Amino acid sequence: MSLLGGNDLKEQQKINELELKINREKQKLDKKLTRQKILLGAFLVETLEKDSVDGLKEYTADNLLDFLTRQGDKDLMSEVIYNLKKQKIA
Repeated sequence: MSLLGGNDLKEQQKINELELKINREKQKLDKKLTRQKILLGAFLVETLEKDSVDGLKEYTADNLLDFLTRQGDKDLMSEVIYNLKKQKIA
């Protein structure tokens, strides 16, 4: 056994355990935030489908593309925007 740093291994193990605990808590928080976004999105979709808020369909159709930054996201949502605009005309 070394005279210097004999407790270093125990301290490093404790640090590793704490880092693991921090990572688990971060994952829990990320899952919670993702779930909140999904629920909010589901609420918004239902509100749009029921047309229960005057002007929401138009606002969404007119502004969603500007909100999106990634081309893949714009491509993904283009059908939704098209359907919103089509319903607006009808």
